[in-house]
Amino acid sequence: MRKIRIGSAMAIGFMAATALASTAFAADLELRRVMLSAGGVGYFEHEATVTGDARLSLDVPLDQVSDVLKSIVVFDDQGRVGQATLPGRAPLDEVFRGLPFGQSDLSSPAALLRALRGADVRITVGTDVIQGRIVSVTEEKVTLPQGAGTITRHRVALLGERGVQQVIVEEARSIEIVDETLRAEVARALAAVAAFGERAERTISIQIAGQGERQVRVGYVVRAPLWKATYRLVLPKTGNTAMATLQGWAVLENMSGHDWNGVQVAVSSGNPLTFRQALYEAFFVERPEIPVDLLSRFVPHIDPGSFIALESIGNGHGAVAMMAARSAVLAPADLMRPAALEGMTQVVFHFPNPITLPSGQSLLAPITHRQLPVTRVSLHRSESNSPHPLASLRIKNEVSNDAESLPPGALAIYEATEPDTPLMYVGDALLGALPKGEERIVSYAVDLAVRVDSEKKQSEVVQGATIVDGVLNVFRKALRSTMYTIAGAENEDRVVIVEHPRIEGYDVESPKDLLIGSTREAHRFRVEVPQGTTKPVTVVLSRLLERKFVLLDAPMDEIRTFIDTTAISDAVREQLVRVAELRQNVAAAERALARIAEERIEIAQDQARLRANLEVVSEGSDLHTRYLERLTMQENRLEELRAQREQMENTLHEAREALREYVRTLTVQ
Repeated sequence: MRKIRIGSAMAIGFMAATALASTAFAADLELRRVMLSAGGVGYFEHEATVTGDARLSLDVPLDQVSDVLKSIVVFDDQGRVGQATLPGRAPLDEVFRGLPFGQSDLSSPAALLRALRGADVRITVGTDVIQGRIVSVTEEKVTLPQGAGTITRHRVALLGERGVQQVIVEEARSIEIVDETLRAEVARALAAVAAFGERAERTISIQIAGQGERQVRVGYVVRAPLWKATYRLVLPKTGNTAMATLQGWAVLENMSGHDWNGVQVAVSSGNPLTFRQALYEAFFVERPEIPVDLLSRFVPHIDPGSFIALESIGNGHGAVAMMAARSAVLAPADLMRPAALEGMTQVVFHFPNPITLPSGQSLLAPITHRQLPVTRVSLHRSESNSPHPLASLRIKNEVSNDAESLPPGALAIYEATEPDTPLMYVGDALLGALPKGEERIVSYAVDLAVRVDSEKKQSEVVQGATIVDGVLNVFRKALRSTMYTIAGAENEDRVVIVEHPRIEGYDVESPKDLLIGSTREAHRFRVEVPQGTTKPVTVVLSRLLERKFVLLDAPMDEIRTFIDTTAISDAVREQLVRVAELRQNVAAAERALARIAEERIEIAQDQARLRANLEVVSEGSDLHTRYLERLTMQENRLEELRAQREQMENTLHEAREALREYVRTLTVQ
């Protein structure tokens, strides 16, 4: 997985342009354990034998440094883990920060001399030695004889005791930087370029302190290929319910870039919460820039701050206590549980034998081999457009000592035939996660021998009614019925599982005796269909609805409908009849007032016509006299209508008050 080195726990430095070589004990740290998770990550643990103090060096690809920083754990049962260090994300930028030259200036002697302008150098050309400070470095083109082309060379000018002297850089045998400090800086920069220049890795150095020989383990979690579970199920030749043989295999890949040699491998079916965090990036907090106030003489207040007494952390040794707590959390006994098969959130499959897997290769390893009870069924899904159900299996993961929860995966289904003959492949299925004690239905083919047709209906029936403070509460039951007509196979019995879609707010009304369970999407009904028969099954879903009516102004048609129904109690019906009578009294008074108003309008319109006619006929004529008599009669009628209106308004008021008073506190349960 990763190459890990162990060396002496001593300081590292640079001498000239060469790296310091350790003379202490060194041993390789071998990859021993791998745990691959279905969450797309893997735990990798290395192990080595060390003696005394040591330094562990872990080479990590650059794109996985943040993951290692987030998850690395070190176990040293008889020693102490010190600090861990690593170069910055851009270490060369830090090395060249503050130097008088940049990384590009190390590309050639001429470029370095140009960057070191003013530095004291000693250049040897042939037998001559010229020393002085660099004045300039110029580039010039030189034409080769006989038309052989041109070359580029660099002329450096040095100011020494003899004045300014010029030297061709390409003709120099040696160039020496006289200043020891500057020479050391160049050497250190070259060593850094050699160490970090083209590397896509970073080295994490971990200090280990202890005595004697002991085992040290280093583990971390990084991205890894997702392992996949696959299954094979072999069905017996006959019988709708029987024991079938299940084989489970794990498909995993070694994409680490390093060979696995005798590694203990386990796979986990859990789906842990994983995330990436840029721990290897440097972040700086943006601070507002405050302009300098030259006129103000304000002296800022110095906040003494707040603090927590060390004793409050634990006997005055808070830091020690917290480190001890961390050590307890990372104790090997808590993290390295042997042969842990099943936890609260995941199932772990440990392969009994060490695995050798070269880098870039895949592996198929068994994870289970046992007997499971299965039942052959035909599964009809209502949302399917096909009238034919799916040939399916009802698989139960029984609780037993050798049983484990099964992760999801592809399932290849075979059927046993005669002895010494090949198995018959019947189809593929997808097995969802199957915890112990639960069952799943998997489908692998279309059952053309069975046909299922359906017809849907909707209706509502009144279930009852109550009256509370003049409000009629009517309870209805909304029914959604689907009649399934199942035509069975001609030559054998069938067990058909009808998956009826669930509807939010609706419950199963019938047939409850056929209901075997429900999923988040459907209710399942088990129907036995003998050979050559057709069996109807009606699934009814119901929902109780409540509707409120204010009896003072509820539509009379609705009230009459409720009076006529037999679903309400006699007590409620009697009160509704009385309310209907009072409402009729109000309605009769309102109609009478409306007729009076209509007649008054007709009289007013006729009087307007008569007055217009009186304007044009001769006064004293018979027609004029008749018009006046007509007006007199209408005025008399208006007086009568005015009296009738006052009386009817009183009647309407009394009727409304009687209705309001009766309904106001009316309650019948």
